[in-house]
Amino acid sequence: MHSAHNPHDSPDEKQSASNEAHDGGYELAPETSTPSTSHPRKSSSAQTALRPKSAAASVAPDSESDDEDEESADGNGNDEDGDDEASLLPPISRPANPSPWMFAGGIALAVLLVSWLAGAPQLVLPESSPDGVAIIRELSFFERLEGLARTAVALPLATLGGVFGLLVLAFVRQRPVGNVPALFAKVSAIAAFSMLLWLVPSDIRFLKQCLNVIGVPLVGGALAIPIFGLTPRDAFLAATYTLLGMLLLVFLAATVMWAVAG
Repeated sequence: MHSAHNPHDSPDEKQSASNEAHDGGYELAPETSTPSTSHPRKSSSAQTALRPKSAAASVAPDSESDDEDEESADGNGNDEDGDDEASLLPPISRPANPSPWMFAGGIALAVLLVSWLAGAPQLVLPESSPDGVAIIRELSFFERLEGLARTAVALPLATLGGVFGLLVLAFVRQRPVGNVPALFAKVSAIAAFSMLLWLVPSDIRFLKQCLNVIGVPLVGGALAIPIFGLTPRDAFLAATYTLLGMLLLVFLAATVMWAVAG
């Protein structure tokens, strides 16, 4: 430790004191410069400490956007699945060879035609007698020919009505139609077998008429359950639409006949 400088000190003492002061200045320089050099280190460390936060902050929106993309992709996937499920509904008429169905329908039609030619009494509408007993008269030759013509007209009419009913059902249920030739062949066979209901005997005129008119589409609807794979409700709807289609065709035919007859 040095004391205060004395003006009477020798020059050597003054020189040594100045050297000590000069040396002391060099020793204090690092201490004064230490805070200035330490601050950049702290700032650099603060920057490095902030870098992970900014990286995490930048990663968070990316992850959120990825989640949104995944959700939108999932939503689109669900929509596509819904479309696939809608497109996977079974068609009304599955692919099939129409020849067996036409052959089966031809057999039923042949049975009915032979019955008309033979004058089967089951085809005659019963008449009531004064005693209340049902009378079944014999068919004449012209009445048998009339029955043949009636059958030849009723079969295409029932076939077209049945096709109309199934097409309306396919539209309502949003199902594809499927194989159209097989559809016509199956409906024709169903109509031919349903018309065999005319051979069911009945002594009540009203009941016989109901069997001939309403019973045919009802039996057709029942046969459509195993043939077309319909539910009972859809089969009932198809039978109802078939009746409406047949009535529409009869109305159009009557309109044409009226227009032609003038």
